[in-house]
Amino acid sequence: MRKTFRKRPGRAVFALVTACAIGAVAAPFAMAGASSQPAVSAASAAGGGPGDLLLPTPETPRISNGPYAGFQLCADPAGDPLVTSGSPTLAATLESVAPPGTAEPTQPGPRRKVTFEVDTAAGEPVSHKQLTSATSHDAAYQLPEGTLTDGAYRWRVRVKDGATESAWTAWCSFTVRLG
Repeated sequence: MRKTFRKRPGRAVFALVTACAIGAVAAPFAMAGASSQPAVSAASAAGGGPGDLLLPTPETPRISNGPYAGFQLCADPAGDPLVTSGSPTLAATLESVAPPGTAEPTQPGPRRKVTFEVDTAAGEPVSHKQLTSATSHDAAYQLPEGTLTDGAYRWRVRVKDGATESAWTAWCSFTVRLG
């Protein structure tokens, strides 16, 4: 009869477990430090001015039939959003001004400027609106009644904070069917 011996986990396993534990503790600290810094464009890294800093592009572009209707997300695999109102609401999520883990300031201060562009599907301008976001988290713009008729449109948004601005979001295509 032959005896078989099992090898016990050795130093390699201990080292791997230790490295994972250290990484799990250090990663949140590294990410917190990195996320509080604005992204820097290639021009700024090459010695460009402070106006070359970039803000993160707004997220989750969405459209609604109005201020109290539910939102449809852009780029939905089911197809482009369908709007049945002549004055839909366009919205996007902005990056918070407050660093991660801190509370939003209670005193009103300078807010970010948000620019919405609406074009026909063929690229003809329909509306260009810059507004000041009431919050640092979200921005919404309700198109005036009568701006849109039946047809295909697209819209996009970007945010500006002082001399710093984000890239435009991807175009959000949608269809208007009023009757």
